[in-house]
Amino acid sequence: MLERDKQKLTMNDKEILKYVKRRLQSQKISCIKKIKGDASNRIYYRAKDDKKKLIIMDSELEKRNFNNFIKYSKIFKKNRLEIPKIYEIDIKKRIIILEDVGNNLIFDKASKNNFNKIYENAVLNILEIQKIKDRSIRNYKEEKYHSESQLFVEWVLEKYLNIKITNKDKKELSKSLNYIIKAIDKKDKKLVHRDYHSKNLFFKNNNIIIIDYQDAVYGSPLYDLVSLLNDCYVDINEQKKDKFKKLFFTNFNDLNKFTLSYDEFLNNFNYVSVQRHMKASGIFCRLSIKYNRHNYLQFLNRTFNYIINSSNNYSKLKIINFYAKEAINKINESNYSSSRQR
Repeated sequence: MLERDKQKLTMNDKEILKYVKRRLQSQKISCIKKIKGDASNRIYYRAKDDKKKLIIMDSELEKRNFNNFIKYSKIFKKNRLEIPKIYEIDIKKRIIILEDVGNNLIFDKASKNNFNKIYENAVLNILEIQKIKDRSIRNYKEEKYHSESQLFVEWVLEKYLNIKITNKDKKELSKSLNYIIKAIDKKDKKLVHRDYHSKNLFFKNNNIIIIDYQDAVYGSPLYDLVSLLNDCYVDINEQKKDKFKKLFFTNFNDLNKFTLSYDEFLNNFNYVSVQRHMKASGIFCRLSIKYNRHNYLQFLNRTFNYIINSSNNYSKLKIINFYAKEAINKINESNYSSSRQR
């Protein structure tokens, strides 16, 4: 949906201010200010009164995600996972008033002095999420893995970069994807946040606080670790990655009846990384082409490099590796990212 269509369906700043004052029964609410959101259709505002800071999440355009957000908020709270406090929920308008946890995103907060501490907490928090068992939560389906990965073919290669792919290569790409998905879609599923990265994690009072968890499913135990260490928005050096991988691996095997060898662990980490970043790069290009939201294009090079590096040593992923290299070469040659943002 285009931005102008959103504006017709959602309240303006003054209406939001009146609404929040009415819902919280307080005339001391001030500083309603629209803030940058995520890659969804949700709209966010920041406000405050004399006692607390607030985030207003307007999900007028996202009924399914709104319902899922409420569902998972209850599940995570019940299982003592740290999430922002919820003050008010308006089912009819699909608006939620939340605690503002401040400028504590690990994207902004992680520094040379605290990096290891923050990321160790983030890694161990994945294992806490994985302890959750709830029959109402669905599994990550093979079809979903496949459709997400195809975003790379459709939106990156064909629509964004205008690369012509032969039918033979399309079949080879599909074959490689099937191989990856069969490898990562095993019985040993754990709860997956599904977007567990530096812009969805806060670090406050020595705790990781998670947001944007409404798409959680049961899937690969390594999915959130890949999202964290092969982050679309942040570079982490390989030495640190190895340290955090070993931290996760040791604790994961200690907590579970089944065990992975370290080679199996590394292979699955790479397979998940290829799949996740085919999806991510496709979403970035789709946002640009379909919705005129170009700010994610700056992260394409990093996502392509994750695909390339994670598929380099696998003969069955050769075709994916080839097209990821084609994509990065074409962007660098034509300066696609910057031209799209003008």
